[in-house]
Amino acid sequence: MTQPSAADSIRKASALGALGFGGVAVVLPRLFTALYGLTSDPNVRTLTRLWGTRTAALGAIILSAERPEDQRQLMMLGTAMNAADALVAMTAGGNVSARGRFLGALTSGGFAAAGVYALATSK
Repeated sequence: MTQPSAADSIRKASALGALGFGGVAVVLPRLFTALYGLTSDPNVRTLTRLWGTRTAALGAIILSAERPEDQRQLMMLGTAMNAADALVAMTAGGNVSARGRFLGALTSGGFAAAGVYALATSK
């Protein structure tokens, strides 16, 4: 049995991370918003759950892709989404907590960087 490539391991880890982050956001939105230093009013909790469902769904779709070309295309999509999320977090105004901006940019940027590396090193 062959060892999975680094790119494949990153793809799987990123997808599992998306499932984990998304699941926490959906099931425990108060915890999720508290970790990011955000308010926890019903509007923010609803948007947190919406973010969680799309993030978890993308993770599940990436994991379920079997063909290498589908895996690569989905990884590109996830990487672009995370890069956009990092930019949104970094440019959020002063009304958003500094912790929320920093952690949002750090986590999304980290997933985007991992995706870029995986895409650059994959066949």
